[in-house]
Amino acid sequence: MSLKLYRILLVIFLVWSVASTTLMVYYYSKYQRLSGVLEKLPAKTITVDIGIDYGNGTMVWFNGTILPLKSTVFSAIVSVANVEYRIGSYGAYIIAINGVREKIVSNREGFSWMWYLYNTTTGKLTLGPVAADKYYLSGGEVIIWKYSHWKF
Repeated sequence: MSLKLYRILLVIFLVWSVASTTLMVYYYSKYQRLSGVLEKLPAKTITVDIGIDYGNGTMVWFNGTILPLKSTVFSAIVSVANVEYRIGSYGAYIIAINGVREKIVSNREGFSWMWYLYNTTTGKLTLGPVAADKYYLSGGEVIIWKYSHWKF
């Protein structure tokens, strides 16, 4: 090989080594920064399991959903589904989840979205005691939204 070819190859090698070293330093520093953020994450988040029961035999789960501390049942469902709602004097009222809308058949009958907590002690579902935006999650809880038929 000629001297000219050696010089060209040497320049290409030097450019490659400088570029690869620069990229390695850049990505390593990003990795270090994000590792620090990731280590702090558990102290600032909670993990819950969210189920959506469409009332027709279809059940969809979002297990291990990570949410910020002080999240509500309402913010949890909004984080995993397309939700239509209105805010009333009692709190957030869910009109539709993923396109499945509330259906009022008459003044005494209809289908609406209701939320439940899974009680690990009894192994049963408990109807949510307050509006979804009023119940703060503590982590490790199982929430189920059910499209429920009601009649009175």
